[in-house]
Amino acid sequence: MRNADERRTDAALLLALWSNAVESPLDDAGDKLWQMKLAYLASLNMAEARLRALHLSFYRWPWGPLSNEVYEAWDDLTECELMEPDEHFVLTRRGLGLAEAFYKEVVCDERNVRVRELFDEVATRWHGPPRTGKILNHVYDLTVIPSGGEEPQPVPIRAVEKGTDLLDPIPASEATGGLTVEPAWLETLALTLRTGARASLEAAAADFRSGRFVAS
Repeated sequence: MRNADERRTDAALLLALWSNAVESPLDDAGDKLWQMKLAYLASLNMAEARLRALHLSFYRWPWGPLSNEVYEAWDDLTECELMEPDEHFVLTRRGLGLAEAFYKEVVCDERNVRVRELFDEVATRWHGPPRTGKILNHVYDLTVIPSGGEEPQPVPIRAVEKGTDLLDPIPASEATGGLTVEPAWLETLALTLRTGARASLEAAAADFRSGRFVAS
């Protein structure tokens, strides 16, 4: 189970991913299916590299891989007015500010170079208008080895039985690396993503940069 810091960093990293993968996140950041599949592809990249950067579990559901933790991220981001739900999500200006700052100051930290490369690989591959059908077909065609069976063989995700586990985060004991997040940024996220929080992102970011922090 994720701790509070992991839940908040997951939300910030996903927000940055969804923002970086579209042309105009203030106008169209994709629908739930599109965002969920981006989250799966990023998590898959991290898992294959044995990196503990996203703490998301996925299982097979009617529309492909689904993660309860992504639903929690949507709840957190919309409740704190960083993203607005509609037929397609849109980022608020505060949300875009957080996404850009987190990417620049955390993801692009030199200690996170491998995470950034894998993050950018997904965001660049799918950058443009969010075309749900295209990413759905791509994900459905990916192969996995279902658990169980005497001689498990890789099968496309589209052929996996509903409810089957597809992907879990790499355990800390097996990870070769992860996402380094400074305590100052963890504090910023705790302030920004606090349930019911309405404090301005600009104030939180200013506190981060100047070294001033207010305990929540």
